[in-house]
Amino acid sequence: MKLQITITDEEQKLLAQRAAVLGYDVTKFAKFLLSHEAMKVVETPIIPFNLQTEDLISRAIADDEAGKTKKWVFGKYGN
Repeated sequence: MKLQITITDEEQKLLAQRAAVLGYDVTKFAKFLLSHEAMKVVETPIIPFNLQTEDLISRAIADDEAGKTKKWVFGKYGN
Protein backbone atom coordinates (compact mmCIF):
# COMPACT_ATOMS: atom_id res chain seq x y z
CA MET A 1 0.00 0.00 0.00
CA LYS A 2 1.20 3.48 -0.75
CA LEU A 3 0.10 6.48 1.28
CA GLN A 4 0.74 10.07 0.29
CA ILE A 5 0.14 13.02 2.58
CA THR A 6 0.83 16.71 2.33
CA ILE A 7 2.22 18.43 5.41
CA THR A 8 3.35 21.98 6.06
CA ASP A 9 7.00 22.92 6.41
CA GLU A 10 6.45 23.44 10.13
CA GLU A 11 4.91 19.97 10.51
CA GLN A 12 7.80 18.48 8.55
CA LYS A 13 10.34 20.18 10.82
CA LEU A 14 8.55 18.97 13.95
CA LEU A 15 8.38 15.42 12.63
CA ALA A 16 12.03 15.57 11.60
CA GLN A 17 13.05 16.64 15.10
CA ARG A 18 11.10 13.82 16.73
CA ALA A 19 12.36 11.33 14.15
CA ALA A 20 15.98 12.35 14.73
CA VAL A 21 15.71 11.33 18.37
CA LEU A 22 15.09 7.75 17.22
CA GLY A 23 17.53 7.96 14.33
CA TYR A 24 14.69 7.79 11.79
CA ASP A 25 13.91 9.86 8.74
CA VAL A 26 10.46 11.48 8.52
CA THR A 27 8.98 8.68 6.40
CA LYS A 28 10.09 5.92 8.75
CA PHE A 29 8.90 7.94 11.76
CA ALA A 30 5.48 8.48 10.15
CA LYS A 31 5.20 4.70 9.62
CA PHE A 32 6.18 4.20 13.25
CA LEU A 33 3.49 6.62 14.44
CA LEU A 34 0.81 4.99 12.29
CA SER A 35 1.66 1.48 13.47
CA HIS A 36 1.84 2.66 17.08
CA GLU A 37 -1.65 4.17 16.85
CA ALA A 38 -2.99 1.07 15.09
CA MET A 39 -1.73 -1.12 17.92
CA LYS A 40 -3.74 0.93 20.43
CA VAL A 41 -6.93 -0.05 18.62
CA VAL A 42 -6.33 -3.78 19.01
CA GLU A 43 -8.45 -4.92 21.90
CA THR A 44 -6.88 -6.79 24.77
CA PRO A 45 -8.77 -10.03 25.30
CA ILE A 46 -10.80 -10.05 28.50
CA ILE A 47 -11.30 -13.33 30.27
CA PRO A 48 -14.60 -13.35 32.17
CA PHE A 49 -14.51 -14.73 35.71
CA ASN A 50 -17.36 -15.79 37.93
CA LEU A 51 -18.16 -13.59 40.94
CA GLN A 52 -16.35 -15.88 43.39
CA THR A 53 -13.12 -15.68 41.39
CA GLU A 54 -13.41 -11.91 40.97
CA ASP A 55 -13.87 -11.55 44.74
CA LEU A 56 -10.84 -13.77 45.39
CA ILE A 57 -8.72 -11.71 43.00
CA SER A 58 -9.90 -8.43 44.57
CA ARG A 59 -9.02 -9.67 48.07
CA ALA A 60 -5.60 -10.90 46.88
CA ILE A 61 -4.82 -7.52 45.31
CA ALA A 62 -5.95 -5.72 48.49
CA ASP A 63 -3.79 -8.02 50.65
CA ASP A 64 -0.77 -7.41 48.42
CA GLU A 65 -1.28 -3.64 48.53
CA ALA A 66 -1.61 -3.82 52.33
CA GLY A 67 1.71 -5.68 52.59
CA LYS A 68 0.14 -8.93 53.82
CA THR A 69 1.83 -11.10 51.17
CA LYS A 70 5.30 -12.61 51.00
CA LYS A 71 7.57 -12.70 47.98
CA TRP A 72 8.83 -16.12 46.96
CA VAL A 73 11.79 -16.31 44.58
CA PHE A 74 11.62 -19.61 42.74
CA GLY A 75 14.87 -21.55 43.05
CA LYS A 76 16.21 -19.44 45.92
CA TYR A 77 15.00 -21.76 48.66
CA GLY A 78 15.99 -25.12 47.18
CA ASN A 79 12.86 -25.70 45.09
